[in-house]
Amino acid sequence: MIPARRGVRAAVLALALLAWGATLSAQSALPLRGLGVRWVGGVPQLSFSAREMADRSLRSGLDSGLRKRIVVTVQAYREGLRSPLATRVLECSIIYDLWGERYIVAAGRKKESLASFDEVVDRCLVARDVPVGSLSDYAGLSGDSVYFAVRVELNPIAEDRCRQLLRSGSTGVDPIGPLVINIVRRQICGAERSVEFRSPSTTVP
Repeated sequence: MIPARRGVRAAVLALALLAWGATLSAQSALPLRGLGVRWVGGVPQLSFSAREMADRSLRSGLDSGLRKRIVVTVQAYREGLRSPLATRVLECSIIYDLWGERYIVAAGRKKESLASFDEVVDRCLVARDVPVGSLSDYAGLSGDSVYFAVRVELNPIAEDRCRQLLRSGSTGVDPIGPLVINIVRRQICGAERSVEFRSPSTTVP
């Protein structure tokens, strides 16, 4: 029994190492983009833009009265580690008021009425001095290298809805249901469009 247990443990460890390596590889493969990073009171504040998401299809969808969600996820990573030090999520819900001819943007508890699409882009796809984490997240890391990864998603499916879709697909009577769900899992749980990038490494002060 002992050799069998050791074999199982070795297999689990090997799988964990493979997953770890794949995660690091995926992170390092993200396109580099210049992000403004300044440290205030030991906490990084980031500035960046993802204006490329504001294409003609986004504008035409909004102008037809469809509601759109833009979710921006920012994570801080210590070089060589796969678990983020800190995460910040920003979200905009946008709908065009056809009668008032204005864009209504809800971000957190704040709701704004904006006159132009350019204002919407500036509000939802341009970040200025956004703090990521708290002082405790970077405690003891002075002199270490960190970087920041950004993912911007248009109309992502909420995690609870994604789990519900996968659960319903795997329990259906259709014998090919679970197989189809596996094949299209990324499409079901993904977003209409997304963009990812990371900053160059920077040193914690």
